[in-house]
Amino acid sequence: MNASLYSVTYWYILKAGRRIQGVLGKEAASTRAAHRSSKTMMLFVAAFAFQWWAAALLGAWQLIATPPFLIFLGAATFSNIGGILNGSIYVIIQRKRVQEKQAANECTASVTRQVALTVNSFQQAPSNGSDKNDKK
Repeated sequence: MNASLYSVTYWYILKAGRRIQGVLGKEAASTRAAHRSSKTMMLFVAAFAFQWWAAALLGAWQLIATPPFLIFLGAATFSNIGGILNGSIYVIIQRKRVQEKQAANECTASVTRQVALTVNSFQQAPSNGSDKNDKK
């Protein structure tokens, strides 16, 4: 049920992103944000599938025959690693957030340096010769 709800939400986000992209263009900030959020959400879908694949295999196998003990063990192990998987996704999201913040700070610092250099070059530029006439 969770995977289907995530999939439907992902589809709606992509659909809204395409609609916004058609109106605002490819480089719209909202389009980039929609794509970024859908990619992040897909991490949770992948974690969900990785967590419950063994339980699905166990259920399907029980319909046919008695599964071996290794399948029971796999289902018990994988169904209990949800906290580890969600913690890993949290770390991935936080690293991306820190990287984006650093990139934004570097961009701001670069623009600030360029503006300061431009202002300094205008202040230090030689005058057009009017000072020579004023001294005579």
